[in-house]
Amino acid sequence: MRIVYSLDAERDLADLFDYIAQDSGVQRAELVLRRIERTLDTLADWPFIGRVRPELDGEPRSFSVWPWIVIYGPQPSGRGIYVWRVLDGRRDLPRVVRAPKRRPQ
Repeated sequence: MRIVYSLDAERDLADLFDYIAQDSGVQRAELVLRRIERTLDTLADWPFIGRVRPELDGEPRSFSVWPWIVIYGPQPSGRGIYVWRVLDGRRDLPRVVRAPKRRPQ
């Protein structure tokens, strides 16, 4: 699989959709999620373009989809990504980001 999501990342995206849909409507929420999904597709093609985050547990990479930050790691094969979290970039990331336990693929 090119893009694998941790349970936390799946929850982050669902929560983000719900928040935006309540605040700005379902259409706006769908547009934001599509923008994030396009970025994830790009990261899956080029998994090493995000910056390494040594201050975060497990030293993942990150890539901004302002104001959110995608926290991810390249797949061991170098093809695709494992998405750890999708969080508001204004949060205290070292406090909330933990290396996920990978699900069996």
